[in-house]
Amino acid sequence: MAPSPTLLVISGLPASGKTHLGSRLARELRWPFVSKDEYKELLHEHLPDLTRTQAGPLSFEIMYHVAGVVLAAGGDVVLETHFYLGLSEPKITALAEAYGAQVIQLFCEAPLDELRRRHAGRVAAGEHPHIHQPFDHAHLPPNACWEPLKLDVPLRRLDTTQSHDLPELASWVHEQG
Repeated sequence: MAPSPTLLVISGLPASGKTHLGSRLARELRWPFVSKDEYKELLHEHLPDLTRTQAGPLSFEIMYHVAGVVLAAGGDVVLETHFYLGLSEPKITALAEAYGAQVIQLFCEAPLDELRRRHAGRVAAGEHPHIHQPFDHAHLPPNACWEPLKLDVPLRRLDTTQSHDLPELASWVHEQG
């Protein structure tokens, strides 16, 4: 019998380093990297009249669908976005159950001042205007992933102001699976 696939969930607030760490770790693991913001960007590029209210939920659905395609093929996958406490856990659990996947969570965090600094830099750079919109982290709702998702799975918290040994982190992920 083939081993069950792994769904590595990378969570945290906007600008917490999820995409940077997740994309590098996915490369180290040689797993597909599925990030909601990539789909949101594509939607806005090809459907310029699409509103943010439409693009957000649609990009989440595409992200979950793509992860499901990988898991259905027996592949492991890294799933990254700013999840929402209470809303994302049922989706992740259903995805894992549908494909017999083991779930692991990495939670990226940094001090609030650092999150604000990083986000302001992204907005000022203007490279992804549909993704990096001005806001103040202090005004994010309580369910905006200030804490790890409430999943009964292996969890590792990562302060992204510190460097991380990717081979060691990949080894930890493999040990959990």
